[in-house]
Amino acid sequence: MALNKVDSIVHTADGLPIPPALPDSLAKTILYPEPTYGMVIENPMVTYSEGNQYVEQGVGLSWVFLVIGILFFAVGMKFRNDVKYLKATFSNLFEVKMRQNVFDDTVKEISFIILLNLLWICSAGILLWQTVRIWGGLPEECFAAPWSEAAGIGISTAATGVYVGCLFIGYWVIGRVFTDKTRTTLWTKGASAAMAVESLPMVPLALLTLCYPPWTMTILPIAAGVFIAGKIIFIYKGFRIFFNQMASWMLFLYYLCSLEIVPLILTYLITVQVCMRIL
Repeated sequence: MALNKVDSIVHTADGLPIPPALPDSLAKTILYPEPTYGMVIENPMVTYSEGNQYVEQGVGLSWVFLVIGILFFAVGMKFRNDVKYLKATFSNLFEVKMRQNVFDDTVKEISFIILLNLLWICSAGILLWQTVRIWGGLPEECFAAPWSEAAGIGISTAATGVYVGCLFIGYWVIGRVFTDKTRTTLWTKGASAAMAVESLPMVPLALLTLCYPPWTMTILPIAAGVFIAGKIIFIYKGFRIFFNQMASWMLFLYYLCSLEIVPLILTYLITVQVCMRIL
């Protein structure tokens, strides 16, 4: 409604006069209305697209957070402010002495390590998916479906679990072929302890890539550094266990290629191919 002032008489746009006693207050109300404030709440998992249709994004990610939350809660219940579990984990990572009671772990300590390894698999699966999504060369069609990210994380986590399983089988076979059971057990426990320790920084890094996607390019190199540092510590432990003569150099190089380099590359390549076919 517009106001027109002619000869000190205020008229509305329809030509109706306003009483002289009210023009200032009414004009102030109409011309200068009181500001109104409000808040609009939108679903963060929904984005607006053309055609007045809403398209859901991030479908299924709640299950990812739920699984990690349950595992983290289980780890906390096992830990219960008892630092002996962490001490045993770090001891398995660095210790190479052949003591009689070195394998006398309790059931709680073993389950604590297993839960941390499961956390490592989940977080490494998320980070692997982020790597495949950015550098895997996937076509845009792979990201068209709203559930593509959750499915990609599931595929990457499954590939990471297979990688870990094959890795431990390889450690056990090579250890039993070239050395005795005691050294093999000490070696495999070092591998599980390395993953358990790595999971402590990798879990928050993986969650940050989901909650703050712009940080992904910064987080991935940090996660790679954590992974490489854990591998270096574990490889050094294996070197201390098995290196007892010059011929061990050849076996050590064979081990590096067969168990630490080739499976990692194959896991990445297979994950990319599976994502291209399924997503």
